[in-house]
Amino acid sequence: MTTASKVKCPKCVKNAAAITCEGCSSKLCRGCYNDHRQQLSKELDQFVYEHDMLKQQLETPNENEPHHLLKQIDEWKKDSINKINQLADQCQADVNQLLDKNKDQLINKFRKITNEARKGQKDDDYDERDLKMWMTQLKELKDELIKQSNICIAVDKQQSAWIKRIKVQEASPQQGNAEDSK
Repeated sequence: MTTASKVKCPKCVKNAAAITCEGCSSKLCRGCYNDHRQQLSKELDQFVYEHDMLKQQLETPNENEPHHLLKQIDEWKKDSINKINQLADQCQADVNQLLDKNKDQLINKFRKITNEARKGQKDDDYDERDLKMWMTQLKELKDELIKQSNICIAVDKQQSAWIKRIKVQEASPQQGNAEDSK
């Protein structure tokens, strides 16, 4: 009588392989099969732990740390506002300088009219024509003081985009990785 040779368990190589694992198709003995199931149970526990951690991250709003894209937009905003503030400060200084220059010119014209009128009064050398001319000159000075017509604000059309415009768009996986590396 011939005995059929039994397939040995590939893990312990002692016992006969009696149980087949449906997942990996290994034929194992009862002890090694139990160890194998215990290892699978540990891996499932690890999966559940990682799953729960990810779930917590997805469900919990992270108010302490804003998303890096929001930080990037805030940086752009601050940079743009700083540039605008610098330009506005420079333009205000330029306007003040021009206003002072105009005021000095008006003061000089005013002094000239004052000197002519006082000289005419002192010398008693004036008539209706002189009074009319001085009144006209005085009215013109008032109008110039109110109007300041030689100052205006113009848009520099030769200037390239001083503040870069940004936009938000979905990126392909390759674009996202390329942007992260910059």
